[in-house]
Amino acid sequence: MATPHPELRDCTGRLYCQRSATGSFLGALLLAGLSCVNAQDRGAASPPSRPIRFVTIQGQVSLPDGRPAGRALVKITTRGGVPRETFTNDQGRFEVEGMAEGGYVLSASSLTDPSLTSDVLDTDTSRTATGNLHVTLILHPKAENLKKTKKPGVITAAETRQKIPKPAHKAFLQGLKLKKEEDPKRALESFNRAIELYPEYFQALAERGDLYVLQRKLIEAGADFERALKIEAQYGPALRGSGYCKLERREFVEAAKDLERSLSTEPDNASTHLLLGIARLEQDQRDAARQSLQKALILGALRAHIYLADLSAREHLYQQAADELHLYLEAQPLAPDASELRAVEARWRSRIAAP
Repeated sequence: MATPHPELRDCTGRLYCQRSATGSFLGALLLAGLSCVNAQDRGAASPPSRPIRFVTIQGQVSLPDGRPAGRALVKITTRGGVPRETFTNDQGRFEVEGMAEGGYVLSASSLTDPSLTSDVLDTDTSRTATGNLHVTLILHPKAENLKKTKKPGVITAAETRQKIPKPAHKAFLQGLKLKKEEDPKRALESFNRAIELYPEYFQALAERGDLYVLQRKLIEAGADFERALKIEAQYGPALRGSGYCKLERREFVEAAKDLERSLSTEPDNASTHLLLGIARLEQDQRDAARQSLQKALILGALRAHIYLADLSAREHLYQQAADELHLYLEAQPLAPDASELRAVEARWRSRIAAP
């Protein structure tokens, strides 16, 4: 079982519940046992103009079983549509120098097995402070990739069969409103009422489970998620909640299974990608963890920087680890654990400077 890098081990605390961009209470593994707001400052002013900076994009392409994908084709396309191609070496690694700073879309495919291709990775070179951007691409059968493109918000068969009484639905909507207004006590009362009136209300069970997680009542939360999944086995929020509870119990393999299933119905949920990255990191599946964390970061989960930093430190890449923490602290300078993270960054930078 993987453990946090020594510099982070003493400040790796419990799993804490926080609010996602969609208003659902979701788990995120926090450092120092402190709460943190996963803020997204999309309204920030644009930075002043500066000279064009050139960077190196490098990375690893792996086969489904984790082995390196030698001689795979890697396509790198600017967001303006300008393409560039390269090939991996026998160790599955690639490197492209002289790329102008900006956004890029990357994908990989196998030349020996045309059925193997990677998910498309949308990234931005602003993530690196060193001039080197590292990405990981994992090949999958095309049929699996198509399955992953299922749009979020698709109504399940169980939802179409539901005949929810109006009073139950009214109580459920009231619970959502109170939850959004951060009134968990009254929200819980509303969800209780909805479930009493309609015991098969798996959406209300999942929402109540989230509230229990917020209150650290993980046994009750797990029971609600399990009950919801018995009614609708593919309900994304319940799968995410179940995966979170299993992470709390350090059942990392089972947690990852639930989180992967959740992403099959909600492929663009940042919190789920973050949790899956943590589960994979705890299993020391480094390439897979990096891919999940990078995806979480693209979708707005800034805390992914911290776990990418931990991953780099485990590989003794202290410059890269420190830069990841710096990027997070630049975006979240008032985070509750900012002082602890700055201390870790300073220690890593001292290792770089040491003779």
